[in-house]
Amino acid sequence: MRQQSVKSILEHAEKDLSKIKVEYKSSLHSKEISSLLQIDVKNLMENLRSALDYIAHDIYERVIKPDRIAAGEKEIKEIYFPYGKDENGFNSRLGACLPKLDILCPTAFKIIERIQPHKCGNDWLFNLCSILNKNKHDQLSPQTREEKRGLKLDFAGGGGFMLGPSAVIKGTGRIISGRGVLDLKGNTISGESPAQNLPPTIKQRIILWVGFRFAGTRIEVLPLLELATKEIKLTANLIYSAI
Repeated sequence: MRQQSVKSILEHAEKDLSKIKVEYKSSLHSKEISSLLQIDVKNLMENLRSALDYIAHDIYERVIKPDRIAAGEKEIKEIYFPYGKDENGFNSRLGACLPKLDILCPTAFKIIERIQPHKCGNDWLFNLCSILNKNKHDQLSPQTREEKRGLKLDFAGGGGFMLGPSAVIKGTGRIISGRGVLDLKGNTISGESPAQNLPPTIKQRIILWVGFRFAGTRIEVLPLLELATKEIKLTANLIYSAI
């Protein structure tokens, strides 16, 4: 099997991720995306996808192929790790590459299914594969820099609250904490619209979140890479224990 190759790829991926985090921070500071960062991001994603496809090949050879030989069925030539935007998409790809996996090895099936969007509620696997598919003929995976503003209000006496990048407070009521009173007076308060005429008992700070996203998407680069690396390593360990 390719287990040792998968292990080596994922160990290399973890080292690459650490390097990317340093380059990522540097690029944010300089307010431009370095070509080195883009190349390293693309290489990491391709390595993660290779690990997944190696796993799929091992599942096929260990579980699916013997059953097809016994049944006199043709070998499947093109084998990829199955994924889908929804359950139907996943089942379609699974049937094409690893047919009857749910019957022949239910444990492996459940391990693969657990990282699908319809099971885990997160699109990271679909996003990883889709971005790679769209950029497979490009030299680099394009990314765009994006800024988001939040707001933190500190009240006298230690109270306070923080608004995230998309959070908004609007109304005519009052917010009271400790000895501080914030009268909204029909105003909107957010990172883009800080509170006006604050009493001296309240201090506010605008918080700037900065990140890179893949061009044409709402997918943030670093969170995707971090989650994908973690989940693929876990998936590999579970699969090789199961087959």
